[in-house]
Amino acid sequence: MTTVQTVDANTLNDWIGQDDVLLIDVREPNEHARAHIAAAVLMPLSKLGGTELPDAGGKKVAIVCASGARSAMAAERLFARHYDHVYNVDGGMMGWQMAGLTVAQSENTASGGNGGFFSRFLQPG
Repeated sequence: MTTVQTVDANTLNDWIGQDDVLLIDVREPNEHARAHIAAAVLMPLSKLGGTELPDAGGKKVAIVCASGARSAMAAERLFARHYDHVYNVDGGMMGWQMAGLTVAQSENTASGGNGGFFSRFLQPG
């Protein structure tokens, strides 16, 4: 592999089910608390780098953010550090939710509904 590739939400969901991927969420903690993929490890882009990089253990590494922009930057950083099989999640959390896949939220943000990105636009009033 010579560049970072993209992975769609449904394929990523399959990889998660097969325990074949390390999924890193590079959003900030407040974004992650509102809606996240349960299997994701939170590692904000603002803190990604240095010596805290995770060990992929031979698995694919997929990076997710809100829309795919920050995760693309993070994926490039990991690829430059010689991580193999690095993928940017196409469409980020928006793509995940538009595919109808399950999101989790932190307990302190639970307020009914699915707590997803789009829920803030669907609230009355």
